[in-house]
Amino acid sequence: MVSMVSTFSFFITAFVSLFAIVDVIGNTPMFLSITPRNTHAERITMATKAAVAVFVILTVFAFLGNHLFQFFGITIDAFRIAGGLILLKISLDMVEAKSLRTRHTPEEDQEGLAKEDVAIIPLAMPMLSGPGAISTVIVLTAQATSAGLMGALLAAIGLNAGLVYLILRSSTRVVEAVEKP
Repeated sequence: MVSMVSTFSFFITAFVSLFAIVDVIGNTPMFLSITPRNTHAERITMATKAAVAVFVILTVFAFLGNHLFQFFGITIDAFRIAGGLILLKISLDMVEAKSLRTRHTPEEDQEGLAKEDVAIIPLAMPMLSGPGAISTVIVLTAQATSAGLMGALLAAIGLNAGLVYLILRSSTRVVEAVEKP
C-alpha cells in the first residue's frame, strides 16, 4: 500500500518534471510567432486543441509506452539511459541558453506560418509533447507501481495540459495589449 505522502510526492515529482520538459512558457513565443495572422478566437481554438492533444499523447504513452517497448524488446533500463541522455542534452542546452534545435527548425517555422492550424503539428507534437516529455512519462510510468501513483501521474499530465491551455490562451491577450498604442 502506497501512503498518501508518497503519492503526493510522486505527483509533485511528475508535475515538475513534465512542466520543465513540456516548457509551455518557453514555447509560447513560438506559438505566437507561427500564428501572427490568426485572430484571438483562432488562437484560443488552437490552444484548446494543443492542450487536448498534449494530454492524449502523454496519456497514450503512459498506458502503452512500456508495452510498445516490450514488443520491440527494449528494456526500461536501456530506455532510462537513452531518455536520461536526451534530458541531459536538453538541460545542458538550457543552462547554456542555446536555442533547442530539436524543437523546431527554420523550415518548420515557415511551414507553421503557412498552415491554417498549427495546434497539433508542430505545436502539440513535437514542441510541447516531444521526445523529452514522452521519455519522462514512460520513465515515470515504470515508477508508478500502484493505481494511486498512476493516478498521480495522470493528474500531473492533466494539470500540465491545463496549464498549456491557460498559458497559450493568455498569451494572445498579452500580445493584443502590447500591440495597442
